[in-house]
Amino acid sequence: MATNIEWTDETWNIIVGCSRVPESPGCARCYAATAAKSPRLQQFSQYQAVSKWDGTVQFVESQLLKPLHWRKPKKIFVCSMADLFHANVPFEWIDQVMAVVALCPQHTFQVLTKRPERALEYFSQPKLWVKWYEAAKEHLRCEIGEKFGGLINLQQYFIEQPFPLPNLWLGISTENQAMADKRIPILLQIPAAVRFLSCEPLLENIQLSAIADSNWQHNLSWHPGQPMGTIDPLPQLSWVILGGESGPGSRPCHIEWLESIVQQCTESNTPVFVKQLGANAHHQGQRLQTRDRKDGEIDEFPEQLRIREFPVLVHK
Repeated sequence: MATNIEWTDETWNIIVGCSRVPESPGCARCYAATAAKSPRLQQFSQYQAVSKWDGTVQFVESQLLKPLHWRKPKKIFVCSMADLFHANVPFEWIDQVMAVVALCPQHTFQVLTKRPERALEYFSQPKLWVKWYEAAKEHLRCEIGEKFGGLINLQQYFIEQPFPLPNLWLGISTENQAMADKRIPILLQIPAAVRFLSCEPLLENIQLSAIADSNWQHNLSWHPGQPMGTIDPLPQLSWVILGGESGPGSRPCHIEWLESIVQQCTESNTPVFVKQLGANAHHQGQRLQTRDRKDGEIDEFPEQLRIREFPVLVHK
């Protein structure tokens, strides 16, 4: 589905439904929980089933094949209306998602989670390519049979996939210092071609330097699956997204917090994407008056925040 999210091209809601993480203040005003109850989405049965946002999740089979039919390369936000690594999402569903990711190297799949510990559990399984091949064989055969000319060639395709998958970006929400300190060290243990932070809604200044230097050492020597290729080394943290909270009753986001993180990214040569200032942006103690209700219009940003960079992955 086309989207207004500035850092992606499409949303792919193969799974819908979630529940709030009690200790995570970013969940308190979850946009997805509100959107799931909207008349626009309630016309679809999958959103009717998950509208209570109580941990009920739905696998939307009609969405599974969509990326296979998008020929033009896209950046695809996976599960904007769910958390792919929610405890109630079976690994078998994630296998199907990863099979599609592997079969669509032309696309970039962006996964964002508040549950990196379960993502670590998933990617710690041995020989993941076997699980992805089995998922493709069972659920995608009718779509990919002609392309690969049979299951033997399909199996060979999965055997030869690099690990981590070059087109899978894995991110975590870090809305304050406590969540950054808790989640970043877990993220850094997960093999991923691109690891990123979403500091949105940014609820306080975050000092990324508070993470011990030893946690930031790049290391692709630990492979929980069976690697069948190589990826050129990248920084441990490849991208940071920043944004204040949008919507009525938004909590404040101070320009100084955004500037601080942008400066930290600049000093560490980490690409940074300033998505929005938020609907309740403050600067030097004064609330900003802007045209846009979420202040996502980049021409309204202070000049030093008009920066929207993406990571560049080099693989072989």
